[in-house]
Amino acid sequence: MTVSAPHQLPSLVVRSLSGRLIELPAVPKRMILINFWAPDCPACLAETPALVQLQQWFGGKSFSIIGIGVNGSSAKAVRARMRELGINYPEYLAAGQGVSQALGGVVLTPTSILVNGKGRIVGRYVGAIALPVIVWKLLWTWV
Repeated sequence: MTVSAPHQLPSLVVRSLSGRLIELPAVPKRMILINFWAPDCPACLAETPALVQLQQWFGGKSFSIIGIGVNGSSAKAVRARMRELGINYPEYLAAGQGVSQALGGVVLTPTSILVNGKGRIVGRYVGAIALPVIVWKLLWTWV
């Protein structure tokens, strides 16, 4: 079955690291970068310092990163990597395959989805994000 990638962000149900189900809104009211990753994925770990830097530079009322540990990631492993890597943005766990499928399927990690403040998906990045590429896209989208 082929799942097509949506142009508009659907509501997503994720699991907090404490185990609670949380619904992320379809219209986030700010630009967000949803980063699907795994605590044991070398490419994910390599890109994390760039995401931490991006959150430091732009995080606030108009932008935020949201990390989602893919299926098989444990809250314990995510917390350990958050401490080790200084992750400064919220982290959640995928609540089943629904989150990935709602976004057109996440086959490889890391995969990141850039969503504008109106809920429109404006970028999809498979593989580690290069900081200059995402900064350029953010600035271009804000203009």
